[in-house]
Amino acid sequence: MKGRLIISFLMFTMIFLILSFTSTENSQAQRQKKQQIHNDWNENSYPDDNEDIPLMDVYAPPQFQQSTGPGNLIYVEDNLSQGSGIMIFRRGNDGSLTKLKTISTGGKGMFDVTGFNRAPTGVFAAVDIGPFEHDGIMIMNDERTRLFVCNQGSDDLSVFDVSADGLDLTPVPGSPFKTGRIPSSVAIAAFDTVVVVNKNDPAGNPKPPGLQGSVMTYKMASNGSLTPVPNSEIKFPGATCGEGVICNQSSTPSQVIPSIDKKVVFVNDFFAGMIRPFKVNPDGTLTATKPFNIRSLGPSVLPINLGNFPFSLGLGIHPSKNILYTGLLFENKIGVFRYNPNSGKLKFVRAMPNGGSTVCWFYIRKDGRHMWTSNQASNDASTYDLTDPEAPVETQLIKFEGCGEPSHVIGSPADTWIHFTNSAVTNKCSQKDPNTRSNMIHTLRINSQTGFLTELIQPQVMMELPLGERIQGVASK
Repeated sequence: MKGRLIISFLMFTMIFLILSFTSTENSQAQRQKKQQIHNDWNENSYPDDNEDIPLMDVYAPPQFQQSTGPGNLIYVEDNLSQGSGIMIFRRGNDGSLTKLKTISTGGKGMFDVTGFNRAPTGVFAAVDIGPFEHDGIMIMNDERTRLFVCNQGSDDLSVFDVSADGLDLTPVPGSPFKTGRIPSSVAIAAFDTVVVVNKNDPAGNPKPPGLQGSVMTYKMASNGSLTPVPNSEIKFPGATCGEGVICNQSSTPSQVIPSIDKKVVFVNDFFAGMIRPFKVNPDGTLTATKPFNIRSLGPSVLPINLGNFPFSLGLGIHPSKNILYTGLLFENKIGVFRYNPNSGKLKFVRAMPNGGSTVCWFYIRKDGRHMWTSNQASNDASTYDLTDPEAPVETQLIKFEGCGEPSHVIGSPADTWIHFTNSAVTNKCSQKDPNTRSNMIHTLRINSQTGFLTELIQPQVMMELPLGERIQGVASK
């Protein structure tokens, strides 16, 4: 009997020691992981190898030719704070839009508190800049069979299967899926990975300090259902002092966009003044590559706002070269970068002028011949010739009439039409006047040779939406 007790005691002791060792290893691994994430935001933790990134052709997966659907449907999120919906429009031969239906996202949008009350305080007077400055809040997959939309007011992501004719949106099992706080952008990456950026930047001024935006990932099943990748959320540091914003406030990340082969994603960390590349791993996790600090461009590129607003907003990826574009919005310039297709590391090439004010959003033709930008503050759009993709040449500046500022932009499947959403951001457009609405969609025909835009008719103005609500996001099929 005593021998059995001794054996049992020894076995118990051995199991205890094994579990303790395993727990210690796991704790060390977690500490190392946290330390690595911390190091990712310290530029000095990366070796300064002065890597020469050559311009190169990059592998471009075959373009999916839409075989179903009419090719003239437009999707826009109404972003209603009481319950958000996807508005579906049909485009006519003259560019006119006919609203067909609205389908609920199952989530909520975000109300523009500052924009509606017009009583902001702080450095961004009359502007609720931050929570509404983003791109990729609504996307489709390459096949245009699935639609993704972020619901900023309910902190979740809706995913729909799109019918062949484009008129029906069916939620995938489990939709909507919980995200971090105030999701603002979504991208489909390699290895069936879905990446979401969370702003954590609520509406209203002044901005609350201490909040952290983040990036997180999901694995997507064949039926579209999403499963969160464990421990995938990576939080960004708060904004630093001396850049015209409140110290340590949310850096308000604005966009995530994949490289052509989707094995790298780039996050535009708006108030942080950083573009953050990440490698996408087969298990759906992300590995940070050295971020690019916009301030490092110096006074020759940032002569106007070097000390105040050295921010970039909006990202564009060239369809066949390792080139990334961004808007140096307060300098009225486009930043051109090369990236390493394997790591995402960025190298600045040059900045090119923009004829508008605060260039922010991009759409690039699928063959890479032309690029178009939304210039928010000046309420206009630019056409660029990309004959030399590293030196975009602005060839047209087209002014939009009425109130509002253009933002999200998408081309039709055949790149024969282009659509710009337009809504109020600053106080130049009343959001309380029942006779005035700034929520509209501009539809313009694209000249196939020059890329020039022509707006044939007046934009679609959404007078039916409640005062103070702002549309956002656009997709096409």
